[in-house]
Amino acid sequence: MDSIAVQKHELPPTNQKRMVAFINHFIVSTVTFLNKFASDCETRFINYEHKIQNLEASLMIVEAKLASIDVLRQTSVPNSAPVKTDQNQSEDNETIAQVKNEVPNAEVEHKDTEGNERISGTHPDTPTVEKDPKYDLYFKMLHMGVPLGAVKNKISSEGLDPNYIDQFL
Repeated sequence: MDSIAVQKHELPPTNQKRMVAFINHFIVSTVTFLNKFASDCETRFINYEHKIQNLEASLMIVEAKLASIDVLRQTSVPNSAPVKTDQNQSEDNETIAQVKNEVPNAEVEHKDTEGNERISGTHPDTPTVEKDPKYDLYFKMLHMGVPLGAVKNKISSEGLDPNYIDQFL
C-alpha cells in the first residue's frame, strides 16, 4: 500500500461549532470533576472535624475524671505508710526527739569584720526554690504515675511553663 503523505496545510479547517462543542465538553467535564473532588475533600474534612471534636470531648471527660480523684486533690499524699500501733508511734517519737538533739542546727553564726554577728545558712527542711501552688496538680499527676511528657503537654496546654517541674525532679 502506498502511504499518502497528507499535507496539513491542505486540510480544511475544523468546523467552529464542532471545536466549540469539544471545548465546552472539556470545560464541563473538568469542572464536574473538580466540584466532585472538592465535595469529597470537604466531606472528609467534616468527618475529621467530628472525630477531633469527639477526641476533645473524651479528653475533657478524662480530665474531669482525673480532677475528681481525691488523691490528686490532697496536698500531702500519704504514700503507703504502714499502720502503726500506739507503741510503735511512741518509739518513733522518742527516736525523732533523740535525732533532733543529736543533729546540730544548720544555721551557722559568723562575725563580720566589725564583730557583729550575722546568721547564714538555712534550715535543712527549707527548700531552696519554693513550689508554685499552680503546679501542685501536675506534681500529683506525676506521683500517680502519669508520664512526664503527658504532664508537660498538659502544663503547656494551660499556658504554663512545662520546664518548671524539671527543677523538682
